[in-house]
Amino acid sequence: MTQILSTCLHLPLHRPLHQRTPTNTNGASPSTIQLLRSSASQRDAILASSLHAALLKSGLRSDLFVANALLDAYLKNGLLSSAANLFDEMPQRDVASWTSLISGLTRCKAAKAAVFAFLDMLGTHGEAYDTAAADGDEEAAALCPNEFTVSAFLQACGHIKDVKLGTMVHAYIVKNGFFSDSFVANSLIDMYAKIGSAASAEKLVRRLRCRGVVSWTAALSGCVLNEMFEKALELFTMMLKDGILPNTVTMLSIIQACSLSHEPSFLRWVHAWATKLELDRNDLIANSLIEMYAKNGFLEEGVKAFYMFYLFDGKVCSDASVVAAIVHGCSLLGSLKHVKEIHAYLTKAGFFPCTVIENSVMGVYAKHGRVDDAHLVFERMVQRDTVSWNTMISCFVKNDRAGNALEFLGLFHKLSRIGLQPDFVTILSSIQACSEVASLQQGQVLHSYVIKSGFDVDVYVCNALIDMYAKSGRIDFAELMFREIGFGFKDISSWNSMIAAYGIHGDGSSAMRVFDRLKNEGNHSPNAVTFACVISACGHAGFTEEGYECFKSMKRDYGIEPRTEHYASMVDLFGRSGKLREAAEFIKDMPIQPGPSVWGALLGACGLHRNVEIAEKAAKELAVLEPESDIWKVSLSNVYASVGKWGDWAKVRASMKSKGSRKEAGWSSVEVRGMERYRFTVADTRHPESERIYEVWRSINKHIADAAAAADAYLWN
Repeated sequence: MTQILSTCLHLPLHRPLHQRTPTNTNGASPSTIQLLRSSASQRDAILASSLHAALLKSGLRSDLFVANALLDAYLKNGLLSSAANLFDEMPQRDVASWTSLISGLTRCKAAKAAVFAFLDMLGTHGEAYDTAAADGDEEAAALCPNEFTVSAFLQACGHIKDVKLGTMVHAYIVKNGFFSDSFVANSLIDMYAKIGSAASAEKLVRRLRCRGVVSWTAALSGCVLNEMFEKALELFTMMLKDGILPNTVTMLSIIQACSLSHEPSFLRWVHAWATKLELDRNDLIANSLIEMYAKNGFLEEGVKAFYMFYLFDGKVCSDASVVAAIVHGCSLLGSLKHVKEIHAYLTKAGFFPCTVIENSVMGVYAKHGRVDDAHLVFERMVQRDTVSWNTMISCFVKNDRAGNALEFLGLFHKLSRIGLQPDFVTILSSIQACSEVASLQQGQVLHSYVIKSGFDVDVYVCNALIDMYAKSGRIDFAELMFREIGFGFKDISSWNSMIAAYGIHGDGSSAMRVFDRLKNEGNHSPNAVTFACVISACGHAGFTEEGYECFKSMKRDYGIEPRTEHYASMVDLFGRSGKLREAAEFIKDMPIQPGPSVWGALLGACGLHRNVEIAEKAAKELAVLEPESDIWKVSLSNVYASVGKWGDWAKVRASMKSKGSRKEAGWSSVEVRGMERYRFTVADTRHPESERIYEVWRSINKHIADAAAAADAYLWN
């Protein structure tokens, strides 16, 4: 390509477009030309093809002006094959024909073809140019490149990003006198910037006598395109020093540079310039500024900008990505108030239905525990995608409504018939839901789907299945899952899940055995979660010494600083074994401030061993840390009840009642036929067959009592 161009660089300059003889358009009516231009501007490919057929019948296609208009229509509609055929069949061509072809090919992302077209133009008509120049042949001279042809060619070169080609084109432009044209000069600057030669672009800008905003914008926009963000910001500063004020295109490019460069010092400065020049009234710039703040972590500024541009002015933001970014920003800020206001604004502005935004709003409500609000958004959605269902299922799981999550999963399976398939997030959330409610049969159904869909190769899914089987009472299945994960594929979470599984089942020996394997095999080192699982497992199994030794080894052997959860687990470890004094001393010697979980563990242990003195001390600390919480009050009242201190019990209950608090009734659930779950509370009679249920329950109790009496009789005899 460059060799062909090299031979063409010595061609003489000929007359530009405005000096050539007008094309003959005797046969074409204005309405025909207007229709062709309309099909090009409106991107109407069907109209262009229909007009072509009509022109063939009428014989007008041979008219050069009509042919050029038809060629332009085909190229602007992306019909490259039709355009190429038309161009080859044209009996006459002029510079407008070649310029349309070159610019059209570049616009259709066929930059290499555009370059070859320009070279073909030069190579085919090179001798004609020389003859025209010598003889003054107007018709032949009309075939030479003009400033528009050269600019179109430069755009194609910019897309190819060939530095050598760019240098040769520059030489051709200078030799043939095109550089004096500002349109060509700006295109040359743009080409250098796009091929990554920012230094050359900057030199050209400085050499221009009449450099303006277009020249500077071309240079810095190319830098942004090549991810040279610092250079773009530098050029912007130089432009301002040169006394040139940015326009909308300049500002959009420099905002993009700020967004992607992560240079916080420039953010407010660029925003200030946009405000000063009143460019922030443009919706594109306003949206770009909001996204700029959001992408760089300046969420508060982004939210303020959104309020200023839209909520306060009553304007409607039509960019879904901007609204999604700002809703996400509110989520990260923890500002539920802002989300509700934006939700109300979007509803009022008629922004819905919009799946992306509705998913974002639903996600924020879910994060803040507003399950009913999230569910309401979900129910009102016209179109739901997999993300919508995943968000709602995760919302239920994270807010202790796993039963609802499983109901949703059942509905989601039905929707698979219309193309909505569970993905990785759906699977993980659903397995977690099964874990929370110990739904073994639904968990096994999910496991079957995991194998069928190929998700069983994912270690995160396997770890979730280990946890699900352990919480559903099938430690043997959990062990099987752990063994099925290949040695090289187990991550530290796999080991932690298995240790925690044994801890749940009170099998401290097996938990310690897995912990020892982890340390000895050397593929992974224990982390903070590992030690939390091991200490908890030791606590459930009564392995006080072993658990304490593990705690001490954290920092000594692995350099892991114990966190609040480790101290809470140690207090629970001492408390379960009845060593309440040691637990209290352990808290006293803690190097960090004891949190609610630490004092809560001590209070719980006091209830187990009926120690009122230490329980009152723990409750006193919790009253300071969590004055509004009722959990510690319930625990304290239970301690009083266990030792018969009914007066103190009544005081705590009265205190709760005066604040409008009440103890939530205990509940449990039962799985029916593996799919349906029924939740019931203490002395619940809501079920239509409650009498029969209690009758069976009394019968079971009688059998248990009889069996116990028989066992006692056997032992005494």
